[in-house]
Amino acid sequence: MLAPSGVLLIPVLIFLPAFPPLRPVCRMHQPRPCALRRTIQPEAGGPLPSPHRTHALACYALSQSALPLAQRLATCLALSPWSLPGQPLQHMPEGNPAEISRLHIFARARFCPAEGTPFDKIGPLLAQTYPRVAAHAFIGATGIAVRALAPLLEHKSTDAPVLVLDPAGHYVIGLLAGHWGGGNELARHVATLLQAAPVITTASDSAPATHDAAASGTAPPAAPTISLDLLLRDAGLRPVDWNRLPAAQAALLEGNQLHLWDPCCAVPDHPGLLRLPVADTATQPPAQEAQLVAAHWRRLEAQPATLRVAVPRLVLGLGCRKDVPANMVIAAVHNLLEQQGLEPLAVTALATVHEKLQEPALLALAESLHLPLRGFAASDLARCTTPNPSDAAGKRFAQQPFSVCEASALLAAAQIFPAGTPRLLLPKNTVQGQLTIAIAVAAALTDRIIQ
Repeated sequence: MLAPSGVLLIPVLIFLPAFPPLRPVCRMHQPRPCALRRTIQPEAGGPLPSPHRTHALACYALSQSALPLAQRLATCLALSPWSLPGQPLQHMPEGNPAEISRLHIFARARFCPAEGTPFDKIGPLLAQTYPRVAAHAFIGATGIAVRALAPLLEHKSTDAPVLVLDPAGHYVIGLLAGHWGGGNELARHVATLLQAAPVITTASDSAPATHDAAASGTAPPAAPTISLDLLLRDAGLRPVDWNRLPAAQAALLEGNQLHLWDPCCAVPDHPGLLRLPVADTATQPPAQEAQLVAAHWRRLEAQPATLRVAVPRLVLGLGCRKDVPANMVIAAVHNLLEQQGLEPLAVTALATVHEKLQEPALLALAESLHLPLRGFAASDLARCTTPNPSDAAGKRFAQQPFSVCEASALLAAAQIFPAGTPRLLLPKNTVQGQLTIAIAVAAALTDRIIQ
């Protein structure tokens, strides 16, 4: 069956979970992959922490006849890279989007080419590669891919996209992480490179974009509307209640409208979202029985019919003494966010002075939160006006008095969203005389700055 766009649609019943991407940025520490990913449990309906993955396409040639296609795809991808989804430019090195241009071939040992990596069994290999590589493609039977991947899948917010191709290169099936992980876009990109047919089975992409009148030929087909999860992902927003996202998407697919409570004006317009009026002082959405999408950087109370969405606009600035205990730092940050009623998923970065980028406690905090840690020169921090400058910091770094935590939070917020105007949401807090924390709120160009 062909959709109006010409995309081949083949019904495939695959009941698998289906993900965000991390954000490399300039001059900062990148958190390592969490060795205990599978032991971390999300809050009810919430996402797992996002692992950091190598920007490459792992290609598994399951037969000797698959090798020519794998090698052809490697050449094509090097010439025409694929941009990872959900990666705002402000999080990229030098403002460039994260791209996948490198393909690594894995093949069985008896026919593995010189440029590939041999393997004996696909299961143990995937246990090593799937958590560490950004995207994956199998050239061979879909059933092999399904059975091998099943034990490794965790949550649609973190699972990497997976494709399956036939060795002749006729079809490219988007098997996993079609929306949040960008699997559908990757399938279309690879299909274009190979002049193949993309096989897309997600409901919002494969459902006919026509009504009865259009089907009968009396009206032109309606243009497809972007799904809710793609709308949020591409705006850099993060669902808090993942377990309520399917019901919200189903309601939109059925032609129903959802109410939208968005004081920050961070959610892009969508024909299925009806914006509610918001008072200037409102910090919580209204209680209602109708389905509601509520977006904010504050911690919102859970409601049965509400899909909460985090607006990542918070930056934590940090200063600390040498060898401060990591568990104390991690606990202090979590406690502060809870006391201030701030959503942890709305924290977009950590910041400090350059000399503290290798402080073990700050590295542990960045890894536990799966966030980048940005560093700034003391001279730049000293030029930033803040309410609580420190004589001790000035003497330590041979500058005029300045606040490491307040200045780094403001500079990082301005760096992440240069079009907006950041402000200090929470001035310097001192914890046990060893740690200082400040919180700045950044503003994207489209945001409305609120209290």
